[in-house]
Amino acid sequence: MVWPAWLAIGTPLKLSLWLANRLATWTGLVYVWGRLRSRRWFWVWVVVANVVSLSALALAFLWLHRLSLD
Repeated sequence: MVWPAWLAIGTPLKLSLWLANRLATWTGLVYVWGRLRSRRWFWVWVVVANVVSLSALALAFLWLHRLSLD
């Protein structure tokens, strides 16, 4: 899989953003798991939550990249 260099975790700021993003997502999904795991569409919501979370992280990385170019 090939992705742009600005998505790489190469600085402490990006590493801390990535860790905070994953921690918040996993914590939220553990909470939801405890309440909704018996529901029919639970796994769809897990996938949607991860896609939204990682998309927000990618946008933050892109913003940081654009900010560093100015």
